[in-house]
Amino acid sequence: MPLLLSLLLLATLLPAQSLPTGDRFLAHLNNELLPFWLNPAAFGTPQGAYPTTRCNDGTAVNFQRPCPEVGRNGWLTQQQHFLVAQSRQTYAYGVAFHLTGEARYLELMKSGVDFIRNNMVDRRNGGLFVTRSLPNGQWGPSVATRNPQELAYGLLGMSFYYYLTRDADTLYDIMYVRDHILGKYYNPNTNALRWDLTTNPEDKRLVAQLDQLNAYMILLTPTLPEPYQTESKQALSVIANLMIEQFYSPQDNLFFLTANKPEEVNSKTAATDFGHTIKAMWMIRYTGLLTGETNLVEFAESNGPKVLARAYQQSNGVWASGVKQGGELDLDKSWWIYAELDQFAATMAINNKDTAKYLERTYTYWFDKFVDPTYGEVWTTVLNATGKPPADDLPKQWPWKNGYHSLEHALVGYITSQQLNNQPVTLYYAHNPQSNTHPYYYVGHLTKTESITPAIWRAEFKEVH
Repeated sequence: MPLLLSLLLLATLLPAQSLPTGDRFLAHLNNELLPFWLNPAAFGTPQGAYPTTRCNDGTAVNFQRPCPEVGRNGWLTQQQHFLVAQSRQTYAYGVAFHLTGEARYLELMKSGVDFIRNNMVDRRNGGLFVTRSLPNGQWGPSVATRNPQELAYGLLGMSFYYYLTRDADTLYDIMYVRDHILGKYYNPNTNALRWDLTTNPEDKRLVAQLDQLNAYMILLTPTLPEPYQTESKQALSVIANLMIEQFYSPQDNLFFLTANKPEEVNSKTAATDFGHTIKAMWMIRYTGLLTGETNLVEFAESNGPKVLARAYQQSNGVWASGVKQGGELDLDKSWWIYAELDQFAATMAINNKDTAKYLERTYTYWFDKFVDPTYGEVWTTVLNATGKPPADDLPKQWPWKNGYHSLEHALVGYITSQQLNNQPVTLYYAHNPQSNTHPYYYVGHLTKTESITPAIWRAEFKEVH
């Protein structure tokens, strides 16, 4: 064998020494993220009624004398319980269980699922309640003013619970809400999900489509019994293709947040972020893998790395957040956008080592700059100029920032880093994982299973991709 070919082959077999191992992400989970979510104030009263907003030290908000990070954002002093936050925190405890096998985390997750199923599923009108006023306990808003993005994220926690447990009762409620979303919001005239049921039915927003894939459909589809699985694949295909056709700009290689006018899908006249773009690429790729549409896989695998190259700032080894109107980059960092870029790069690195080149430095920045070393969790924003959160930053927990993105980042980081370092991926389930079990969004060869308790199983995967 020629020497050059031998060296190239050896390079593909050697572990990615410069990347953190899965153990680093387990330490990140246990020591840097979970302390914030294990503060007793996080558990709610009763346990499972998770608070929507907390102070940066993890304590509950005193709404008469709120901590500065809440008080300076007056809208956070409205005493509300928000579906998205409830569901995302439920998901977070599921990730903690998935990575550690600790029964306590599964119990916390189940408490969150039970609260959603018992209180937030609208069994009379369909869908889910989105908000609850804490002073009077009233649920809302009206069915007509709910939007499909919030309803999708309402399914996040329940869907991850079903993935871990295969609980049939939970699946029934998931399908009940899914059918409401796809049945009530899809507008055949625009071939898209509309934003709500009161305003312009032609209003097309990317998140109404994308977050159906991201919050529940991609994870659930491989696990579903028929006819749900076939139905889900058909819906995935429709949504993935309409996103490309309506929200994607080939000349910009970006997805835009609205598509009601041509100028809304053009970087010269509209801003967008790298987070929604790279998440769309990620979800479109998985859709193609699930449905057999190789054109979708090729689209994402060809165009997604180009987004990474544009977002990566070589000078300091970090991701930019997006593109301002006119094309200038937004160099400040948003926690969720940064996480999504890392996750796509890590996923692609399994089969395309070229994208691994970003991760050593972007991971280091995440651990060093985003993490609050005192109380745990990650900041909402890190300014490019200072490497610190802005003085007027939002708290670490608020209606749209909960444990979801940071815990998913840890899960994806663990799975992909283990594979990139040629190590087995060990995950825990609350069902026997002998059949139809996969490691999160990925596939892999299940090499070993072990019953830890009658209710908890340990699974080991190799060749994850």
